[in-house]
Amino acid sequence: MRVLADFAMQGRWRAVAAAAGLGAVGIFIPPVAILSAAVVALVALRLGIGQALFVAGFAALILGALVFAMMGGSPLIGMMAGLAQWLPVAAMGEVLRQSVSWRVTLSMAALVAGALVLMARLLVPDLEGLWVAAGREMLAPFVDGNGPGMEDVETALTAIAPFLTGMLAGVFLLSMALSLLIARYWQALLYNPGAFGTEFRALQMGRNLAIAVVALALLGQLADVPLALELAFILGVLFFIQGLAVMHGLTHAQGMSSFWLVGMYVLLVLALPQMFLLITALGAIDGVARLRERFPARDRDGSD
Repeated sequence: MRVLADFAMQGRWRAVAAAAGLGAVGIFIPPVAILSAAVVALVALRLGIGQALFVAGFAALILGALVFAMMGGSPLIGMMAGLAQWLPVAAMGEVLRQSVSWRVTLSMAALVAGALVLMARLLVPDLEGLWVAAGREMLAPFVDGNGPGMEDVETALTAIAPFLTGMLAGVFLLSMALSLLIARYWQALLYNPGAFGTEFRALQMGRNLAIAVVALALLGQLADVPLALELAFILGVLFFIQGLAVMHGLTHAQGMSSFWLVGMYVLLVLALPQMFLLITALGAIDGVARLRERFPARDRDGSD
């Protein structure tokens, strides 16, 4: 990925081309869109928000034209899709650039995500019904509209609809955070080799947020408050990232084989929901108990 980062930083028009090209591929292969946003975030981290907005704006125009040429749809669809993923990550990149703090950056992003969920609940009269109707329309071509299959689909949609706004906000936040992490890695790779690992392994969201995510999860489960679970999921994304940092930090400090990290990521692919909960719990525990401080680095000669 160094080649891509180096190409993007050789000039802003190259960054525009990289973001737009990856964004177009991301329409068909969604994970590639994370790399597209990472290009914009890298520009923000290195050159500031002004240059990042330039790249995002022109890349959105190109993406709109590509969507029209490839799919025949309205160019506005491509433009809005591009801006929806590039503007937030550009803002996050600028916050990280100014604050040099992952805690501040991710906390502000989670605050915005939570505020958007609250606004949606306040401004949309029947938000749950809207999600059910949208899901029914999307799945109708794949399910017999008059058969028992559609009834099962509607039952499932009705069950998840109260939580869907927060789930989507959390997933979007996670994708933006991953893009920013990749961009920070690229920045270190090009300009400060080795700095990213040290910074990431020290990532710490803090005790207060750890207590907040647990309290919201308990409130949502015990008192049946969907909004609390939505907000808990959004905060949980932050502690999922911290949990990854804990695993990397402990593995590095104890001189363990990278096999353990490879195994963790393989399990993430094979059992994503379970591993997400496990790693998020690890991150929240570390927020309170400071696990990395309790297991200091071993001397490389094998002595304690």
